[in-house]
Amino acid sequence: MSRMRTVALCLLSAAIAFSAAVPDTVRQSPAFSIQRIGNAPIDVNHYHGKIVALAFISTTCPHCQHLTEVLNTIEKEYTPRGVQFLECAFNPDAQSSLPQFIQQFHPAFPVGYADRGSVLAYLQYSILDTKPVYVPHMVFLDRRGMIRGDYPGESDFFQNPDASIRNELNQLLKPAAAATHRKKR
Repeated sequence: MSRMRTVALCLLSAAIAFSAAVPDTVRQSPAFSIQRIGNAPIDVNHYHGKIVALAFISTTCPHCQHLTEVLNTIEKEYTPRGVQFLECAFNPDAQSSLPQFIQQFHPAFPVGYADRGSVLAYLQYSILDTKPVYVPHMVFLDRRGMIRGDYPGESDFFQNPDASIRNELNQLLKPAAAATHRKKR
């Protein structure tokens, strides 16, 4: 095989892998269930008609713990405006560490857990992708259940989570802007 052909095949393979790892710009939220300890599971699509701010976290991550504190503050202002906040832990020991996490951080919104495979499928990460999944990771759904914002943990979004989340929610709460708001990665 010629060197040029080898390089072309490598580039094509990389492009295919990259396209499999990056979700569409705006897409319908797929079915996703968050398990809860002592309560019924949460179906994310149950909140159709509300804006949903969904955080994927690790219960042991300091950045995720800080995000929970930020969301507790923001929740008081935005829940009356039609926003539903949710957190989903997916670290390997999430089910057993969640009670202590809830007791320590007192989230004012539903928090549960899911297995890593389900979370990666929801976020449209390819199982072939070797890139780490950084947390927290936030997804924003509009009132029609369309994913309009998707922010992985390594994004600039988390440099100032309070301002970034408020900006995202304010954009989604604008009637005309919500229809054109785009996801950023």
